[in-house]
Amino acid sequence: MATEKTKRPQVELPLNIPTTLVMLKNTCYEGENAYGTYYLYSVEHEGVEKAFFAPEEIHQKIVESKLTTGNAFTLTKIAAQNGKRVTSQIMFELPVNGKAVKESLPLSKNGNGELPHDNFKQIMQHSLLEAIEITKAISNVTFVNEDIQKICSCLFIARTRTA
Repeated sequence: MATEKTKRPQVELPLNIPTTLVMLKNTCYEGENAYGTYYLYSVEHEGVEKAFFAPEEIHQKIVESKLTTGNAFTLTKIAAQNGKRVTSQIMFELPVNGKAVKESLPLSKNGNGELPHDNFKQIMQHSLLEAIEITKAISNVTFVNEDIQKICSCLFIARTRTA
């Protein structure tokens, strides 16, 4: 069994390019090595089964999102400035047209009139936070709330548009 795990290619995240992965198992393999705890997921990437070693923050987001076999999620590796050092950061998103989000929004089966979770709130919050970051990063332009709303709306629409 260990030889099968070592034969699988690992997911390599390119810089600034969203990478969509599909869960092949409900849970990850959790282990420890000299660097601490690691989380090994079996995922499909571009039709190939691969191993994905999730950082703890991404593992927590996968668990919080209750992803199971067949659910998709998208990771984007971005460069982040930390003082004078440039490091990388991984952004986690649930694709709207992936299996991780319900295809339609019917009333719940128990008849209480509540809509099922559609993930739009999380996408909107993420878009708003990024819109604020964008306006703060550009110091020579004065932005007002309406500008932040417009940037947020553009980000939200781009993320929720179905292909």
